[in-house]
Amino acid sequence: MNDFGSSRALADLVARIGDAAFADQLMLALHHLCAADMCSGFVISGGKARALFAVSMDPKRSAFARIATLRYARKYWKRDMAAAATLGRAHRSAQTTRRPSSVIRDLDYRLECYAEGDVIERISVCKAGDIQIIANAYRQRVSGPFSQQHIEQFEAASPIVIAAIDKHLRLTRLSRGVAAMPGADAIATRLRGIESAGLSLREAQVLARIVLGADQNTIAREVGVKISSVVTYRRRGYAKLGIRNKSELRSCLTGPAQPPLGSPRDTSDDWIGH
Repeated sequence: MNDFGSSRALADLVARIGDAAFADQLMLALHHLCAADMCSGFVISGGKARALFAVSMDPKRSAFARIATLRYARKYWKRDMAAAATLGRAHRSAQTTRRPSSVIRDLDYRLECYAEGDVIERISVCKAGDIQIIANAYRQRVSGPFSQQHIEQFEAASPIVIAAIDKHLRLTRLSRGVAAMPGADAIATRLRGIESAGLSLREAQVLARIVLGADQNTIAREVGVKISSVVTYRRRGYAKLGIRNKSELRSCLTGPAQPPLGSPRDTSDDWIGH
């Protein structure tokens, strides 16, 4: 990590605004700035979080990054008081915050968005205004916590990072609207692609929403079935996949033998284009 490398990475990020490679370049910039292993971003509107991007330096971790980001947007955003409080202070200028996974008391949130990806710490920059944005950088346990130098470099560059994301979002909203990113339908398609399981469409639809953290009432409403049918489809799907719980279900998606999420055909209302 050096000042020249960080400056070059930020310059390349600005050059990628409006480009399909913007999120990947942001990951590289954050890696130079603070040795981040993963990154994610969200737009907050009407009290609802919508995902912008989720990228990992390690391609093997990309599926976890995207699934965890979708879970956060759907299920855990309103429980994240630290991010909400920082966003509330970010009306005049970008605000940063640091949060080790060890301080998260919500055990489900900590497990599904941190522990399963071996994430140990998050630093965030938030921006309020007509478009509210949160951008996060993460370190995994193998890398250790962010150092003080990492934090200082992240804070110094945060106005540039948040301005670049803001500009990119405005351009892509105008030019492409909602872009193609992984959601429940894409995950269901991938589950049905596990030929050895032979999942039915309904079984895959139910299991995809379980992956994203939806409760039974939400699943029943979105799939258009009774709650009792949700239970039945879940039981049958688990049996066909040879699994017992959500953690093992997610392993079916993040295993190296599976094709990556996020192909051009993937769509979801939980994502905004990157």
